[in-house]
Amino acid sequence: MSATSELSIRNDGHLIDIAPSPTTGINQSGRGGEIHTEWLRELTSASRSAAVLNDLVGRTPMLWYLDERAATILRPRSRRADLKALHAVRAVAIGPYHRGDRGLAFDDEAKLPFLRYLQDQCGLDVEQYVAALGAARGCFRDEFADDADAVAADWLRDEEKFVKMLLLDSSFLLVFSLMFGKAGGWGERAAALVVTRERFVLYTAVAQYADEIKLDLLVLENQIPFAVVKLLAASCRGLKLRSVEELMLGCFDCICPTRARGKVDLLLRETTDAKFYHILHLFHWSRVPENKYGVLSVPLKLLEAKEESDQSGWIMPCARELHRAAVWFRKPSLDGAERHGGDLNMEFRSAAASPMAVMTIPSFHILAYTAALLHSMLAFEKHFHWAHGACVTVHVKRMEGLIRCPQDAALLRRRWILGSVKCTDEEVVDFFRDMVLEAAGVPMPEEYGEMIRAVARHRRRRARRWCGDLILHFLPSPWVSVSLAAVVALIIVPAMLQTIYTILGYQK
Repeated sequence: MSATSELSIRNDGHLIDIAPSPTTGINQSGRGGEIHTEWLRELTSASRSAAVLNDLVGRTPMLWYLDERAATILRPRSRRADLKALHAVRAVAIGPYHRGDRGLAFDDEAKLPFLRYLQDQCGLDVEQYVAALGAARGCFRDEFADDADAVAADWLRDEEKFVKMLLLDSSFLLVFSLMFGKAGGWGERAAALVVTRERFVLYTAVAQYADEIKLDLLVLENQIPFAVVKLLAASCRGLKLRSVEELMLGCFDCICPTRARGKVDLLLRETTDAKFYHILHLFHWSRVPENKYGVLSVPLKLLEAKEESDQSGWIMPCARELHRAAVWFRKPSLDGAERHGGDLNMEFRSAAASPMAVMTIPSFHILAYTAALLHSMLAFEKHFHWAHGACVTVHVKRMEGLIRCPQDAALLRRRWILGSVKCTDEEVVDFFRDMVLEAAGVPMPEEYGEMIRAVARHRRRRARRWCGDLILHFLPSPWVSVSLAAVVALIIVPAMLQTIYTILGYQK
């Protein structure tokens, strides 16, 4: 057999050719036509492959850490129609998306005195700052997602308008934080305490809208890059700040949920290397526990290998079901280690030797702004959960599972889990149902599954169900326990003491 002959084998009477044709480019279908390969150059082009790869990076949340990441300031389309009131701004537009809104207390014209205040009181070199903004405008522009709104698109497309927007908005944010934030260093106090006519007018004008402005600054689409504010603070020669982040967070100390205890002084100690996208990102970071509720990708084979009980048990039992299973609800102690998780962290403890279990739940306050604030935090996690976890989503989902009916809300209210709630029990149920709709589509972290599985193991034990029924029927409230203890103290203990004295007297 010659070296140029074709190698073939026979299989079930069919001739199978396994050698390449010596005539490349000839159609092997018998027609003898030549195959054109111009399309191959386009298919293997490096520029086209790089463009497709960058597009995949932008559409893949897991690749958030790469340079070509998606925009961090966006307007979620799903929230416009039904939930417009929850993400609308009330007093001030920050960024391009609400620039065309009417009736705002602080438009671009009203922000000019804030810029002038930084010039006079903090030594701002405006020309130097604008030059720095212009040099980095490309990076700042990438933080904003393209929007179909004509007004927003105009502000993002026009370079002069874009730099002007960053200049005015950052000036407003920095002056607002100096007036209402937590002043720490000497330079901060000097800038905040110098009383002039201009400062008095600005403070009085802003103070009447302070609550509305704070909520506006926590809307996902009402943001500018946090690096712009830090650049402005660095451009003020007369302003010495220990931490711009801590100064800004001081504006929100009165807003629930409160800061996690482990992060109260973390920024001032300069022990974190976190780079924040915008103010909402900073606020979210300050409210969630450290190194918890991270979302990890789980291979499909591992998901298929999960037990059926685990797959069907990813729903939190309601409060009354847990109460029947001998689960005791309590608030975290003020000085305990569980307080380091903040107001958005739950714990479940069940010892093998004890028929009782304890679920620690921080007090949840439903205030006038809670719905709007939670929707903004849920929207942030929905788009950036791969990078920043899903703590708020998990907390809302757990609370929605615990409160399925008004009786569940009443039970948690008696345990002081729902504190200072002006809503009725029915309104509390509807509140969490609406929240869960906004959180749909976010993968749950492992901490959520661990608690669900721990609760399921506790409920499967028959002795704990008996103990729960005993408590439910014979000790339905703490007052019954107190009464029983009083009976023991007043009747049984004196009787036992009398018996002991009688025995001792007989022995003598």
